Amino acid sequence: MFLRKAALRPVPKHAVVDEHAVEAVEEALDVESGLQDALDDGYRLLDRKQPTLGAWLAEQVSQRGDELAQSLGYFLAVTVYLAFEEAFPTRLGTVDEGSLEVALGTLETDEEIRAEDPLEVLDSDDVVAMGQPAIIDYVQHHLQEALDQAGDRANIEDLDGIYRAILVEVIALSHAVRGLDGETTSAMD
Repeated sequence: MFLRKAALRPVPKHAVVDEHAVEAVEEALDVESGLQDALDDGYRLLDRKQPTLGAWLAEQVSQRGDELAQSLGYFLAVTVYLAFEEAFPTRLGTVDEGSLEVALGTLETDEEIRAEDPLEVLDSDDVVAMGQPAIIDYVQHHLQEALDQAGDRANIEDLDGIYRAILVEVIALSHAVRGLDGETTSAMD
């Protein structure tokens, strides 16, 4: 598909999380004796290996007043990270403050570009989904489940904030994956 304009950089082919990694994370969560324990273990891993990203995600989740949005945010932040760990156990680099800022800035800029163009038919999340289809499909599936569960009581603003935070996580982690030759494609390149 041809993109008219985009601020978001394409995801390198070597950094695309495939369906098998997502399925492996889902299976591990199903097999575990307790989902909460598995998520807590995953969060500790995220916090240890990605301290900047983990702290930023924790802030994004905790500032939401809606319990469902907080639960969804915690779940998605951890499972998205675990899918990247599953797919790239030896090639996932650390997201530093600069890379996180670039990921956030490029998403914001892309959203602005698309909002100002009346002919633009894609949203920024569509562009992210083109680069990481399995991960974004997984995220959107769980977001839709949360919306269905909440019904008329859904706090759309809080759920949207969570969705945007997870998009930033996906963008940042996508560009933290080292190539097979060991080179990174950090957001600073």
